[in-house]
Amino acid sequence: MTTRSTRPDVEGSSPEVRPSLEQKLDQMLAALTEANRKAEMAHEAVLGLKDEVAEVRRDNAHLEGLLASEARSGRREDFEEVQQEFKGQQQPRKVPAPSRSRMQGE
Repeated sequence: MTTRSTRPDVEGSSPEVRPSLEQKLDQMLAALTEANRKAEMAHEAVLGLKDEVAEVRRDNAHLEGLLASEARSGRREDFEEVQQEFKGQQQPRKVPAPSRSRMQGE
């Protein structure tokens, strides 16, 4: 019983030529398999980088929020400082109540 190759015979090829063609096909298949493996690895790396970029963007947004809050707090502290200095320089004064004519719009 003889076994035949699953690959079709090349017309006009002699039995000596066929192993060489099969070797080339096997080499090409191995090269394609390796290229596919590398492409899958690259794809996984890209997905990992995409996740890292999203994380960095979230961190940046959080830090920007903290900086804005700190700036608002700093301005508030500066305002309170100025307000305290102003209060220390002036005597408290009473504001007169509006007159009746003012309240009635005359």
